[in-house]
Amino acid sequence: MTQPMADGSVLQVSVLARQRLALGVGSEVAYFTDTHAFIPGSVVRGALAAAWIAEHGPPAAGSSKAVEFRHLFDGHIRYGPLHVTGSSRVPVSAWLCKYPKDESCARQAADAAFEEAATCPACGGPMEQGKGQVLLPAGTGLDRITRTSIDPATAKAKDGELYAHAALPADTTLGGFIYGRDEWLEQPRSLRLGGRRTVGGAADYQAALAGHRAEEPWGGGPFLVIRLTGPAVFVDAAGRPRLDPDPDLDLGGLQVTEAWARPVTWSGWHAASRLPKPEEICATAGSTYRISGPEGDLRALAERLPREGAGLRRVEGFGDIHIVMAPWRPPAAETPEATGASTDNAIREWHQRIQAFGLDPRQLRWVVGALRALQLDREFPASDTTARKSFADEWLERPAAEEFSGRQRDQLRELFAVPDQQVLRDLTTVLLADLPAAAAAGEEAR
Repeated sequence: MTQPMADGSVLQVSVLARQRLALGVGSEVAYFTDTHAFIPGSVVRGALAAAWIAEHGPPAAGSSKAVEFRHLFDGHIRYGPLHVTGSSRVPVSAWLCKYPKDESCARQAADAAFEEAATCPACGGPMEQGKGQVLLPAGTGLDRITRTSIDPATAKAKDGELYAHAALPADTTLGGFIYGRDEWLEQPRSLRLGGRRTVGGAADYQAALAGHRAEEPWGGGPFLVIRLTGPAVFVDAAGRPRLDPDPDLDLGGLQVTEAWARPVTWSGWHAASRLPKPEEICATAGSTYRISGPEGDLRALAERLPREGAGLRRVEGFGDIHIVMAPWRPPAAETPEATGASTDNAIREWHQRIQAFGLDPRQLRWVVGALRALQLDREFPASDTTARKSFADEWLERPAAEEFSGRQRDQLRELFAVPDQQVLRDLTTVLLADLPAAAAAGEEAR
């Protein structure tokens, strides 16, 4: 039996969505259900627990497997949220121009945790407070899927039965951390994330040891600023909900001198029992707190909170905390020219790396074939990926891949994890041109 390690280790997690991810925010009155633009830690934990049960079966009470399951999902390991690569969350402490007139105006922000917020420096207009919303990177947006019920008698759409929901698109890459270590968690696997898993939710999961810290150590000072990366359940000594960490329960006696927080009602579903989880009044992700006290106590708190989190239900993915070193600023806008240049640079870099492999024509044909298969695999993912190996594992275990060296195999795994389909398509074309004429003609005839 594998035992999780409580040594402060951190696993860096990467997830590639093979299908749309519907991370619904809960039932709504309207026909449309929105989605979170990130994967909450509770969803990560639930998906991994479902994968464990699929591999080992339901943990019977009193068995060694039940002990292993409890260690993984009810012990000291914490599951942090996963965010889209390149995304940014607007903290509640940030103030932005309410009516931006141009790009310069839209990029103005003041982080009240570090500086005064008054009027927009660019236009002099009013500022509005951040709500913890997620800003997705340029070129990434939420998909909107609309469906209707069909009347079997008429074979037409039923009146008043129109449904729509949002989802993160396929090929989206997300990353985050798991606090704690276990051999099972470090193995790549396929997961089902979020809802609507009969038609979506498939994702490839990978995790690697990141060391003992997920961020740089705090630099010291008269106060410490912390920010929630996911929702947190805070209560006072009497168990009543609150929106800031309790000095005695969470902060070791230190005081929150200023808080910028917003409430959110958070619910969930317990798949094993098929029952809803209790609703909680939480502080939303992006809520920010300034804490004062002796510098030595602040330093100890800065070391503890990112590792342990704060509040209740931390083992379920709540209460993940980031230490803030500097004022938040909006991410730089990426122009179409910059996007195109970034894509060209990625293609050029990968072409040079593959040329450095010194592959013979047969090996190069293998790489071209694998890249084509990868693009089709992402565009038309299998309906059942529960026990399926990752694409890299499937292809690199084939007999034709035996001649690749260990270094080449590592490079190919990295190539197969590239999320940008355009990079993969154009790189395939460039590599095809590198093949000898006869071999290229054979590839084109396929």
